[in-house]
Amino acid sequence: MSPSKVSTIKWDEFYNIINGQQRTGKDVHHGVNPSTGEKLWPVPIGNQKDVDEAVSVAQKAFESWRNVPIKERKEYLNKFKDVLLQHADDMTELLCAETGKPKQIAELETKGLVGWFSHHDTLDIPEDRVEDDEKTITTRYTPLGVVGAICPWNFPIILSIGKIIPALLTGNTIIVKPSPFTPYTTLKVVELAQEVLPAGVVQAIGGDDYLGPMFTANPGISKISFTGSIATGKKIMAACAQSLKRVTLELGGNDASVVLPDVDIKKTAPELVMGAFQNTGQVCVATKRIYIHKDIYDELLAEMVNFTKTLTVGPPSEGAFLGPIQNQMQYEKVKDYFKDTKEHNYKFAVGDSEVKPGKGFFVQPTIIDNPPDDSRIVQEEPFGPIVPTLPWTDEEDVIKRANATNTGLGACVWGKDLARAESIGKRLEAGSVFINSWEKPTPQAFFGGHKESGIGGEWGGEGLKAYCNAHVMHTYKS
Repeated sequence: MSPSKVSTIKWDEFYNIINGQQRTGKDVHHGVNPSTGEKLWPVPIGNQKDVDEAVSVAQKAFESWRNVPIKERKEYLNKFKDVLLQHADDMTELLCAETGKPKQIAELETKGLVGWFSHHDTLDIPEDRVEDDEKTITTRYTPLGVVGAICPWNFPIILSIGKIIPALLTGNTIIVKPSPFTPYTTLKVVELAQEVLPAGVVQAIGGDDYLGPMFTANPGISKISFTGSIATGKKIMAACAQSLKRVTLELGGNDASVVLPDVDIKKTAPELVMGAFQNTGQVCVATKRIYIHKDIYDELLAEMVNFTKTLTVGPPSEGAFLGPIQNQMQYEKVKDYFKDTKEHNYKFAVGDSEVKPGKGFFVQPTIIDNPPDDSRIVQEEPFGPIVPTLPWTDEEDVIKRANATNTGLGACVWGKDLARAESIGKRLEAGSVFINSWEKPTPQAFFGGHKESGIGGEWGGEGLKAYCNAHVMHTYKS
């Protein structure tokens, strides 16, 4: 299979990529620079014709790609990685423009993708074998076909690469739909892929809210992998039921951190703050509720407040530690949590009680001191830099409080007594539990949620199965 080719990369021009070719569109939309509120470059809006063509091309490419030996597929992926790294600096600048991320944080995404490629390079597709006197049962895992990847705006590179790599490694082809809020880097990732991958193996179609339903309705797409909100995930699952598409949903969370009384307060306080405010709180698996034992509550909260005051907020050009909320829709949602908190007279330990208007969608990191358990700031996911702290005294009670949510994506337990911390962690209803660390998903570990935080999961060796059908062969001895 020979790679497709695109023209020289232009970092101010953006296209859909279908059959290895750059495609424009009759209609376009614009992302917005969240640091300034200004429009960014035009991006074509994909339509039904684009989706149908891309699916047809992907199905044809799948016929050949599925038969490429896994060793060669890994070679393709390594070449893809090398191409992306060659353009990492340009990609970083683009990521800063569309997300508002500080440069050093953006680089963790543009250069940190190496780890995702490197880990998958060590994996093989699982195969299970059971034998007795009568027969041998072999379970192999075969590719599904065409995957539709619907990607979010908070980590547009990593969370698209996190779907592309396992899909391709297992022999599928994939069509990527970037978020309309952050289409630029994802489209460039797929454009760069054309330099090394065969036409039709990886395609991308950007668009508006009408595009996702075109993916779920198309019978030629065998699986949808979606990262995003719970509400949208439910709609996708319902739509996929019509054709019994395979579906992986990685949705929202309301992660609890439980802090035991034996922690090193000065060491733990900054880590708790980082867990809550990383990427300006725009992380599905960020810490959303912090339960601190009453014996250390005041002292630990004071240290968290002191550290939070050191965090600078501003555009990438100013070298700030935290950037803006990525889009106006989310900015307005976050502002509503500030409004609700102020109206109920909850205590602001640090941060302003109002989001001050200005240039860009900036919000100062804010800690709410001991709001009621039934308050919105405790019960819901703000997806922004505002977090409640709550005291606890009884271990059984704090476990119940931590689990009292319809979500279960991540959770943390902090304590010097590792046996006690792990004992609590085992009882937390979440897909990923971190002991003495804020939430740090890695490509080595399966990632998925409990309850309404999702269906299935991805990453790690087990995650490859999410892109496969089990194929069981029963061989009886003659």
